[in-house]
This record gives sequence, C-alpha cells and structure tokens, in this order.
Amino acid sequence: MGEKSGWRRCYKCRNLVELNQGCTHITCRCKAQFCYICGAVWDPDVGCPNFCNGDEELERRQQEEEARIAALEAEQALKEEEAAKELVERELAMQRSREAPAFETLRQEQCTEMDRFLLFERRQKWLMWTRHAQQKVALVERHSAALEKMKERHAKTAENLEDRQVAAEFELRSSLETEQRNIRIRLRHMEAYCDGLGKKPSSDMPSRVVTERDLRELGQQYNVEKNMKQLHQAKINVMRDRQAKALEDLVERQDTELERLTEKDRQEVEGLESNQTDEEDLLTVTFSRRRTAIEKRWEVAIEMVRTQLETSKGVRFAAIPLPEWPQEKEEEFGLPSYADEFVDMEDMEKALITFS
Repeated sequence: MGEKSGWRRCYKCRNLVELNQGCTHITCRCKAQFCYICGAVWDPDVGCPNFCNGDEELERRQQEEEARIAALEAEQALKEEEAAKELVERELAMQRSREAPAFETLRQEQCTEMDRFLLFERRQKWLMWTRHAQQKVALVERHSAALEKMKERHAKTAENLEDRQVAAEFELRSSLETEQRNIRIRLRHMEAYCDGLGKKPSSDMPSRVVTERDLRELGQQYNVEKNMKQLHQAKINVMRDRQAKALEDLVERQDTELERLTEKDRQEVEGLESNQTDEEDLLTVTFSRRRTAIEKRWEVAIEMVRTQLETSKGVRFAAIPLPEWPQEKEEEFGLPSYADEFVDMEDMEKALITFS
C-alpha cells in the first residue's frame, strides 16, 4: 500500500513518511534528512544528490494515485452493478420457484413427512418417559416393601427381646422368692431349736445342747434376712442394666442396618436415573441424526427438481428453503390432528421401519 501511494521510508528509523504538500526535502522525527523522491540522504549544500525534479515526480505520482482510485471506483461500481443484477436474478428465480407447482408439491410432501416424523418422535419419547416412570415407581415400591419388612422384623426382634427380658426378670424374682422362703424356714427352725435354752427338758425327750456357735449362726441368719431385700433388689437392678444395654445395642444395630438399606436404595435410584438420562441422550442424538439425514435427502430432492425445471424451461430457478423444524418442549405431548393414523403398536413399528 505504501509503494502504491508513493510513500517513502526513512533510511534511519524506518518509519513511513507521506508527503501531501511542500517540497521534497523531508526531515523525519528522528532528525534524519532525505529526498522524498529517491530516498537519498539530503545534502545541505546541493540538496538531493540525484538532482530529482520534485514537482514533476509528485505530479506524476498524484496522477497515478488518481488513476488508481478511479480504477478502484470503477471496479467497485461494476461489482455493485453485478451484485444488483445477481440479486434481481435471484429474486426472479425465487419467484419462479415459489410459483412452480413441482416445488409446491415437493414442499407439501416434505411438510407431511416432517409432521409424521415429529409424531413418531413424540410417541417414542412418550413411551420412553412412561417406561421410566414405571421403572421408578416399581423401584420405589420395592424399596418401600423392603423397608417395611425390615421395620417389621426389627419390631418383632425388639418385642421378642423384651419378652425374654421380662421372663428372665420373673424367673429371677421367683428364684429370689424361693431363696427368701428357704431362708425364713431355716430361720424358724433355728429359732425353735434355740428357744428351749435354760428350760427344763421333758423326761422323754433328749436334752438340747445350744452352744454359742448356734446362737452366733442364728444372729447371722437374722442379718441375712435383714439384708435379703436389698440384695435381691440389687440383683434385679444389675439384670435390668444388662437388659437395657442389650436393648440399646439391638436398637443401634437396627439403625445401622436401616441406614445401610436407605443408602443402598438411594444408590439404586441414582443409578436408575443415570441410566435413564443416558437413554434420553441417546434417543435425542438418534433423532437428531435422523433429522440431518432427512434434511440432506430433502436438499437432494430440491436440487433434482430445480435442475429438471431449468432444463425444461430454459430459465433459472432457485432452491426453495427447507421446512423449519418447530421448537418443542419436552413437557409438550401434543400430537397432530391425524394422530389416529397410529392406532396400535403395529403401526408404530411400521413407522419405525420407514424412518430407519
């Protein structure tokens, strides 16, 4: 661009310099002086060492620049004229295509095919979502049944443990009562034996010999009877503490088992949802590829009709635009008015074979 415009580069700092008016003696910002025409170093005494005629050279360069600009403008005008003609021709070709019955028939066939494809796509998505919902419901019901069964088993286990603990307490109380009766019977016997101390024995009965040891044992038996109630209550309390600890351990084990079941159920639900998401993505990709294949087939059909019309009519025809796919939401299950064409699964299988 600098060469075409006649610019000159400074021999010292290599900056480009443009001369619009004035003499050809150039003083650059770096204080270097040179001739704008030939670029030689300026001589303070003689000026340009090549004795360039600056006026003639500037005029020649100006004429060349004006000619170049005029050629560019002419070329731009020619391009604009050709573009305008091309635009008019395209509009005429598009108008011919819109009025051509062959294109109209082809467009109707493509729209009908698109509607049938959308109907088939909605059906498949609806069936997939229905199957996913059924799978989730079945999984939740299975989890609920397993949870209720575990809770029922835990309740029975706790109830059986409580029953065994109550029976054990009754058995302990019964044994303690038996021990208490035995102690009282023994105490009465010892009291009866020691009751005749100092009395005159009858002639027909042998004399009793009550020693100090007998009396000491009797006193010890009194102490045993006195502390018996506290001892029995202490045994009952120890047994109750062991039973409470056992029941607490059982409840803790049951809670751990319940948490494990809940975590397992959550992982199964997450796995099912992940698989269902992958299936939805695969179905979306599959239908997207089918749409692309259908569009390519439509483009080939449009090109074939356009070529046939141009050959038969001898004028230019434009390719009509493809039908636009509607933007649908996954929540919308609306079906076209001719949805009753698919009356059963057999019709849907036929449609699947067609679109495959």
